[in-house]
Amino acid sequence: MSMMIIALTLILVGAIFVLLSTVSILRDYQAKTSQMRMKQELVSQVADHSNEIILRARGYYVYLSDFEYKQIFSEKALLDKALDEIKKFPLSASEKEVMKNIESFFTNYFQNLLPKAIELSKAEDYAALRVFVSAGEDNPVNKLISYSRDFETQARLISEEKSDKLIQSLSFQALLFIGYIILILILSLFITRKVATDIGVPLNKLTLHARRFAEGEHIELDDLSREDELGELSRTFQSMMTQIQSKEEELLAQNEELIAQQDELQAQQEELQCAVGLMEQNEKYLEKRNQLVQSLSNTLDQQELLQSIISNIVAITESDKGLIVMMNREHHYAAVGISEAAALQFIASIDEGIVVRAAQTKQSYSMVRECSFAEQGYHKEQMRATDLILPILNAGEEMVACLVITKVNRAIAKQEEDEIVGMMTQVSLAFDKLQLYEQSEKQRLMTSDMLNTIQEGIQYVDLDGTTLQINRKMSEIFGFFNQDEESIHLPFGQFKSLIQSSIVDSEPLLQFMDALLTHGHLNGQHSINYEITEPERRFIQIYCEPLYRNGEKFGLLLVHRDITKEYEVDRMKSEFVSTVSHELRTPLASVLGFAELLLHRELKPERQRKYVTTIHQEARRLTTLINDFLDLQRMESGKQTYELKRIHLTPLIKEVIDMQRMATDQHQITWQDEAQEAIVVADRDKMQQVFINLLSNAVKYSPNGGEIKIFSGIKDQNIVIRLEDQGLGIPKDALPNLFNKFYRVDNSDRREIGGTGLGLAIVKEIVTRHNGSIEVHSEFGQGSTFVVTIPIAEQQVQLPNEEQRELSVTESSIHVMLIENDHNLSALLSDELRSSGYQVHLFTEGKKAIEAIEQLNPDIVVIDLMLEPGITGWDIIGKIKKSDVLLNKPIIISSAFEEKEKAAQWGIKEFLVKPYLPGKLSAAISHMLR
Repeated sequence: MSMMIIALTLILVGAIFVLLSTVSILRDYQAKTSQMRMKQELVSQVADHSNEIILRARGYYVYLSDFEYKQIFSEKALLDKALDEIKKFPLSASEKEVMKNIESFFTNYFQNLLPKAIELSKAEDYAALRVFVSAGEDNPVNKLISYSRDFETQARLISEEKSDKLIQSLSFQALLFIGYIILILILSLFITRKVATDIGVPLNKLTLHARRFAEGEHIELDDLSREDELGELSRTFQSMMTQIQSKEEELLAQNEELIAQQDELQAQQEELQCAVGLMEQNEKYLEKRNQLVQSLSNTLDQQELLQSIISNIVAITESDKGLIVMMNREHHYAAVGISEAAALQFIASIDEGIVVRAAQTKQSYSMVRECSFAEQGYHKEQMRATDLILPILNAGEEMVACLVITKVNRAIAKQEEDEIVGMMTQVSLAFDKLQLYEQSEKQRLMTSDMLNTIQEGIQYVDLDGTTLQINRKMSEIFGFFNQDEESIHLPFGQFKSLIQSSIVDSEPLLQFMDALLTHGHLNGQHSINYEITEPERRFIQIYCEPLYRNGEKFGLLLVHRDITKEYEVDRMKSEFVSTVSHELRTPLASVLGFAELLLHRELKPERQRKYVTTIHQEARRLTTLINDFLDLQRMESGKQTYELKRIHLTPLIKEVIDMQRMATDQHQITWQDEAQEAIVVADRDKMQQVFINLLSNAVKYSPNGGEIKIFSGIKDQNIVIRLEDQGLGIPKDALPNLFNKFYRVDNSDRREIGGTGLGLAIVKEIVTRHNGSIEVHSEFGQGSTFVVTIPIAEQQVQLPNEEQRELSVTESSIHVMLIENDHNLSALLSDELRSSGYQVHLFTEGKKAIEAIEQLNPDIVVIDLMLEPGITGWDIIGKIKKSDVLLNKPIIISSAFEEKEKAAQWGIKEFLVKPYLPGKLSAAISHMLR
């Protein structure tokens, strides 16, 4: 062992010596060659920079370039740096002398020679300059270049010499190492032979003795007296063999005793196996019972419960098949080992078969019968089957289900039947629980459906503010709720963090909800409004209702009511009031202004006529505006009346176009009429109002002029009127609200145009009441197209023209009784009628009119409905209709209240709504007399 350690130590020491020697040689070589290379490089740099200085100077002498001048001093700086670096290396006396000469030369060069040469160059005295800067062999720069070349040659020779010495040293080192390795190999062979002799032979002998001992031979070992490890191993092996021999005798005796004990244990094992088998059987039975109990406890679906009951009962009783049937109207059932046809056959006779006895006695019973052909199977001998019928009773002792199990060729013991009857009690409780659950679930679904039909968001929170339940509307209002979830558990803090990102100025709402949870109100305030931006912009009103159970408060019901439409209506009404104020005051200002001028100034007839014309136009403008308000009010209340007649639309549209052409000279209105013979059933005035509104809008919203195209044609038994302009157009987001009342497109260009936002709403209502439709197509900035569709009348007949219906009437013999309490209007109407040739009897008080009407016996009566207090126009009409003398007298109502339906009930057809042109009254009287 010691020899091996010595050998290994020698190998390690030799390797370390060779390694350190090689490293030392290489480091010495690298140090010497590196210093030589750096010194050589610096000498080359000094030579290069010196040469560059001379060349740059000569270039400057010739061209006088500033660049060359700067490069001279740049090279001088690099030369100084190289000289400083080379002085750090050890130099020979000749090298030091060369460097000193270079420094002194360039010091003199830059101080004396260069300035003098520059002066000669600038003076263009090149002959003197060539003499002054002559370059001879004794020039230090030329010496430096020569020195650099000699130094490079010397450095290369020295480097080659150093390389040769390195190779010789490494070769000698390698020879020494090879010799050392050979010596180590010889020593190893000697040690190996020694080890094989001293260890291998005794180990082989010891192995042979161990094999013989294992075969049962008695062995005596030698070499027990050796003092080394092999001697210790031999003595230990000898002691082990002695102990093994003694232990073997003991084990033989113990083995005989163990054999006897094994026989006894085997008998006990058989007894235990029998007990374990019985225990496993009981465990399986209990496991099946436990599965039944778990299914009865956890199953809330009726069909699943039925299937679980019959499957577990059949498994517990080890029956061959079974069936359970509910005693309700549907007779839901579940079966094991029974086909669907057999189950339906049993259900069909359930009111007359074997179940009747169980239903009457409310007790189970069994019956033994011959097996059917299907139950017999492949058995040839006749077999018998036992059926057990068990009624399942509820808490009211009513049979809710019936269970039947069958054992083929096996009997059902009384004890087994009693156990099954006991299990039916648990089944009955499960049915009661299922019934309660179904009732509760039905009530829950009904409550949920009721909450989901409510158009307000419902949020139920406990006293800690945790949200426990919401309805579908609440999930629509707040996008972070899952629409499929109703029962949730959302803490108040988490709810606050979620709503902050979707509510504008959420702080008031959060304070309100905190106050609701703490005090039930916020400073007496029980509701608050807030604005939502996500998932869509809405305005919500929230209010709270506390929840009590047995007089104790247990939660809050927060109601989130969507008031977006109300908010938008209020906003549009506010805008409408502002717009109407402007639309009313503007024409009134003109009327009052011109009227004041007419009253207080003497004006020429032409100017008076101009002012009166303006007043008339503004009055008509006011009349149109007021009529729009009244029309909208009557339409909303359902009191708008329509005088439907068969009319041609062609002359009506032509009349509207002519009116607009007179009002504008910036627009070119073209009309293509392909429905000249079409007749519709319509109110002529209302249809005229529709086309006036549409055409005036086309003109008004085309401030830069342009072409307005109108087309009328027939399509699918409808007359289609299409009106197209080249105006401002309508934004896409405004199209859905375009026909809403008060709605105006929010655009600065349109605000300057004006309007009340009622025109298109009235158009939509009129067209709809005529069983028609109106559509709009528009692109912002590209103009708009409105399409009106009206059904054509069933029969197209040629209506007589108004001129054909006119008959000559002698007005001078007609007596008109005019009842009007407004003095100005009564005077105006009287003048109009007298100028038309009628005999007018004016009454401004209803009482006097009633007293004089029978005596006067007029040919026609014109009545205002609003007279003095206590008497109305209806009172006078009633007086006329009760009088035999006046019963058939024509009556015309002139009123600001449009009560045409009531007038029609009295048989009155002519109803003039104020304001109207005085000539319209004369025309109406003339029409009635014809």
